[in-house]
This record gives sequence, C-alpha cells and structure tokens, in this order.
Amino acid sequence: MKILHLAWEYPPYKVGGLATHVEELAHAQAKMGYEPIVITCAFEGKEGYENVDGVHVFRFNADNIPAEDFPSWALQMNLLMQNEASQVISEFKDISLFHTHDWLSATSAIALKHIYRLPLISTVHSLEVGRRGGIYDDRQKMINDIEGRMVYESWKVLTCSEFMKRSVSSQFSVPWDKIDVVPNGVNAAKFKTPENLLAEKNRFALPHEKIVFFVGRHVWEKGVDVLVGAIPYVLKECPDAKFVISGKGYMTDKCKKLAWDFGVADKTLFTEYVDDNTLNLLYHLSDVVVCPSRYEPFGIVPLEAMASNAPVVISDTGGLNEIIEHEKDGLKVMTNNSESLAWGITRVLKDPGLAQFMKKNAAEKVRSIYDWEKIAARTCNIYNQVISDYQKNSWKPRGPQAKV
Repeated sequence: MKILHLAWEYPPYKVGGLATHVEELAHAQAKMGYEPIVITCAFEGKEGYENVDGVHVFRFNADNIPAEDFPSWALQMNLLMQNEASQVISEFKDISLFHTHDWLSATSAIALKHIYRLPLISTVHSLEVGRRGGIYDDRQKMINDIEGRMVYESWKVLTCSEFMKRSVSSQFSVPWDKIDVVPNGVNAAKFKTPENLLAEKNRFALPHEKIVFFVGRHVWEKGVDVLVGAIPYVLKECPDAKFVISGKGYMTDKCKKLAWDFGVADKTLFTEYVDDNTLNLLYHLSDVVVCPSRYEPFGIVPLEAMASNAPVVISDTGGLNEIIEHEKDGLKVMTNNSESLAWGITRVLKDPGLAQFMKKNAAEKVRSIYDWEKIAARTCNIYNQVISDYQKNSWKPRGPQAKV
C-alpha cells in the first residue's frame, strides 16, 4: 500500500511535535512493508527528493511566498503542496489513500481527495479553539472552519488522545465512530545515554545544581510563564535548582523579563531551540522534566523524557492526563498554577526514592504502550479498514486505482 502523507513540517525542519510524529510514523510504516510518501515544505533552498530507509520525501520550495500573515501563507502554500502531490501521483500512479496532518495541509488534501477520488484520513494534532482558548477573531475563525471542513471530508479522523476525540466530536459534531484514537509514540532508541554526560553538564549548570528542564514553544498553551512563576517557590526549598528553558516563541521576552523581575535570572538559562543531540543530552542531565501546559492534546515531551529516564511533572490537563498515572510514573499538578507546579518540582527534587520509582515505571510504560511500531500497526489497521470500505463503495477514482 502506498500512503501519501501531507505535512507542512518534517525533519530537519521542525516547529512542534507534528514533524516528529509524521517522520516516526512513516519510518515505522516502511519497516512494516508499506510505502509511505511524504509531501512537505522546504526552506532555504533545500527542496528536492530523498529516499530515507524506504520513506519517499518530496520537498517543495515554500520560501518567499507573498503573504501578509501566516494563515494567508498557509493557504498559498497549499496550492504548491497540491501541485507537488499531483506530480508525485502521476509518477507513482497507485496511491491508496491520503493522510493529512492538521489544518495546515488540509485544503490541498481535500482538493486531492476530490480530484483523484481516493479516501482521506486526517490526524488532528490540536484544535484552534484549544490553542487560543476560544475563537475570537476572523483569523481564528478561518482556521477553525478549515479544521471543521477537514474532519467532515475525512473518511476517518485520528486523534492522539481521548481528550482530543471528545474535543473534535464536540466542536464539529463529528460522529463518535468516525474518530479513532491512536496515541503518539516515542523512538526509545534515539534517547540513549550520551557519552561524557557529566562532563557536558557545565554547559548548562554548575556541578552541584539540579536541572529542571522545559522544552517547547514559548506560547500561551505551553505554560512556560507558569514555570517561570514557579521558580521563586522552588528556590526557597531547593536553592541548588537550575532551570533550563529551551525553545522560543512570542512569550520568550516576557518570560525573560519575569525571571529578571522575580530575581531568578541567574538561576534560569534560556537556550532557544536545540538540536536533537543536545536535546537528548538535556533529557539525561535533567533531575526533572516539566510540562506545565494549559492546553495539550497529547504531549510528546513527557514520552521523550520517560524514554530518557527522567522523572516528569505535568499539568493535569488534556492528553497529558492520559499518559501519566500520578505518583506511579510521574506527578500531576494543577493547571495554570505556579505554586502547584512548584510543589511537584520540589517533591521530585527532594525525594530521590520517589523519582527513581517513577522513572522505572515510566520506562516500562514507554516500551509496552508507546513504541512507534505498535502505533504504526494500529494506524495501518485503520487504513486497511478504510480501503476495504472504500472498495465496496460506489465512489471510485478518476485517476490512479486504489491498491492495498
């Protein structure tokens, strides 16, 4: 079976967890004998084709698209994505179905579905109403409308958590049996203990300091400001703590100012985005990894931390709530509450026995539930079900024939 994935971001270009999700899913599908094809954006003149371990990756030039804002850019980008996909389809000829990931590639996916009359699967990684805490302006309404059209046009809708299944069904009146939950996974092999681990620690903290690590976009929904607000409380109990905050976003400057105003700037290191090797290093150096999100459909960061043998503290919200069992493989704290977050961080730092217990259980959970090959198998079972239903349906292709 040939699967055409449409995703605006794909490694090495990564903004959030979507890129990692699509890459790991495609590679796991290739190992299973499927033939995944990824259509994605290229930046800085890096367009072209490559085959990586059986995954066909086609990158089209998305630089210099004239647009006054990001949604306008995304709509024009989709025209280029549709054109690239059409050329790929003419070359491969026997695509079985389309799989689009979030609203950013939805308009091209919907067009391709109707042009070639092949089934469309969509994965909803998050919703605009959740990311923004509501729909307040025309820009947000446009994105919300695209998301609604995407799930309406899809043969099956995949979500990463039961929380997101409820959200999609409620927001867009999607029938319950049209939505399947397939969680994100983690490639534990990518998170092996680095060499010279302790020697590298001085890049981020003093030898005696305990590292509290955050990685993610600096946006409202990720709660990075909640973490900065927790720092003074933690330092009262654990003065040897050091806070390493990776990523960036529109809240970065605000959070740096907060750290300065709270008098904790000397105990806080903002690193911006880090490469994969440095990320792995930081996970393994961390005494606790925090995910203080206000809105989180799933949360790949906790899985990566768990695979790296780092204890996690999460806010009790969304899909995060489904990953962690409190006091067994992580700690849950109240959402949007710096004092509660500080309590969780302090408890892990001051109770090494609890931290070790949770790390052991977390590693077992990652291996048994969140392995990417298991996730890919569940996804491909859904593909096969869709193809079976499609072949019995009178709606047939005008282009390449569906082939399992």
